[in-house]
Amino acid sequence: MRAALLALLLPAAAFAHQPSISYSELVARGREVTGTLRFSLTDLRGQMRIEDPRNPPLPALGRLVLSPFVVKSPEGPCPLQPGVSAEPDGDDGLALHAFWLCPGEIDELWIWAGFLESFPPGHTHLSRIDFGQDQISQRVAQRDETSFEARRSRSTAQDFWRFLLLGIRHIFTGYDHIAFLVALLLLGGSLRDLVKIVTAFTVAHSITLALAALGLVTPPARAVEPLIAASIAFVGLENLWALRRGSCESVLRHRWALTFAFGLVHGFGFAAVLRELQLPRATLVAGLISFNLGVECGQVCIVALALPAVRVLRRAPRFAPAASACIAALGAVWVVARLLAR
Repeated sequence: MRAALLALLLPAAAFAHQPSISYSELVARGREVTGTLRFSLTDLRGQMRIEDPRNPPLPALGRLVLSPFVVKSPEGPCPLQPGVSAEPDGDDGLALHAFWLCPGEIDELWIWAGFLESFPPGHTHLSRIDFGQDQISQRVAQRDETSFEARRSRSTAQDFWRFLLLGIRHIFTGYDHIAFLVALLLLGGSLRDLVKIVTAFTVAHSITLALAALGLVTPPARAVEPLIAASIAFVGLENLWALRRGSCESVLRHRWALTFAFGLVHGFGFAAVLRELQLPRATLVAGLISFNLGVECGQVCIVALALPAVRVLRRAPRFAPAASACIAALGAVWVVARLLAR
């Protein structure tokens, strides 16, 4: 049983970091489009060799991400202009600055993020297009949908659904958050216990998601990511301690408080996606609400799918200890990996 669980869970360690995400920030004025594309060095190094981020190989970077990043206006293609530059972006990122010139005045753009075809499956690209006068368009692209259209006019309904889907994608591809939720279910408990635990987690991460996305509290990712991993390891170890001592009911009665504390940390992780888009305050508030609803929808689906399976598997005496040990081990591996990545 334990060997089977390890075989299922440990491959996820390769995806220990949060979902692979890149960003583009475009500004359209007149005929000109200026833009910055931001990538994780880890993602880029999976495609090419970068020894010094302060002096990256611009020709190779151009071929990998800028040449396939096609910009068009209704009048025709907007050619990439000379003068591309790059610089380090944070602890583990690279920012490429580029400039496109369109045939006529820009009211509408069509973007093809062709580089997504060479990135790993699941990589998400978030784009922010500023047309001026508070006309901001946000788009999400993935490998199966690499192109998108952006207009001056903005649809609130479209933005709502876009950020809702982004939240759902984020929770379903966030293997660390899924592991945390599954770990919370392994001790069993009554429906009332589980509702208290999940509600505490929801309330807590909603608080910090709002604070961080609005820029009121912004702890560095190099601190948040290892803490998220540590919360997973802690819950796995606490499960083992409770199962060994036969004190599951006592732990479950008070676990909501622990889950609330860890939920505060996870909320900062969720907020990183919205904060990187640098949305205007009005758009950010609407995006924050719909993104958080998307996270909750995904979370409810995960719990609804996992809970019946966990309750059946818990009939095997060794399942809960073995699963808790695997999750604790994954959390420990992720802690070390994230600390070393910084």
